[in-house]
Amino acid sequence: MREWSDKFKLGKSAFVKRNLRLLPLTEAEFEADFFFDRESPSKDQDRWMGLVIEREFGGVLVMGDVKLPPPTVNDLAHLLADAMSRPLTGRNRQRPGMIHLRDRPQWQELLPHLRQLGIEVVLSDDLPWFDEAIMEWMQQTKRKSVSSADEIKTILRKPFPNRKRTLFTDAMDLMEWTDKMSKGAYPSAKDAVPLYDPTTVVPIQLTADELESILTKTRIVKTRKLREAMVVESHPIELDIHEWSRVLLALCGGRMTETTRRERLLGIAKRIANHLAEAIGIDPPVFQS
Repeated sequence: MREWSDKFKLGKSAFVKRNLRLLPLTEAEFEADFFFDRESPSKDQDRWMGLVIEREFGGVLVMGDVKLPPPTVNDLAHLLADAMSRPLTGRNRQRPGMIHLRDRPQWQELLPHLRQLGIEVVLSDDLPWFDEAIMEWMQQTKRKSVSSADEIKTILRKPFPNRKRTLFTDAMDLMEWTDKMSKGAYPSAKDAVPLYDPTTVVPIQLTADELESILTKTRIVKTRKLREAMVVESHPIELDIHEWSRVLLALCGGRMTETTRRERLLGIAKRIANHLAEAIGIDPPVFQS
């Protein structure tokens, strides 16, 4: 879920420090940022694109769409890793000695990791090579939404907008909460003592309609153990934490094209999650406003 999370997920994308550290450290300088294409043909989703440019010759090292806009620190990490490991120019793979970034609060989590790789980071309001490349691209593609270089630069300096709340973002928030809940049942380097036993059974009352939706509209129907556990004449349904986690993920991942059905599945998932949070004494999922 590297494109989704607003928090930096080290090692969850191409940005793996132990691999990048193997690349030679050079005196090259990169510029990297993202821009919004207001004339994108897509009506379903805003189009944001990321670009990394090397300063010596102005070559584009990598360019790509942001899958789940607006951009996050994970999108930047993935973009920079690709520029270092898989440059479009065909030149040698390398760690640049310096990376120039727009001064955005989103990037702060990544900066220490770049510096640990021996890369100096410079933050500024303007990125001359990047800005020039975007202006040239707009001219070549005959973008008409902006008319002057100053206007383009003003737009490029603007803060990224907040992510719009949708059924999809709610599902992703709930999936991330479920992942954290599941991990809380096991010891880690950060928390030596688990928050609870993963075999803890939590009874949850489901209506006949809710149970039918789970068993017919999600992949639970293909999971024999869970299916059998849920169809027994037991009210409420008694499953352990791990099993409820699988139910939640199945509800969030239900492939429904109809909005009303997706809303229904997600509504069931939210109710189950809130019940689990109360039962094991943790914070319930929080959704973007």
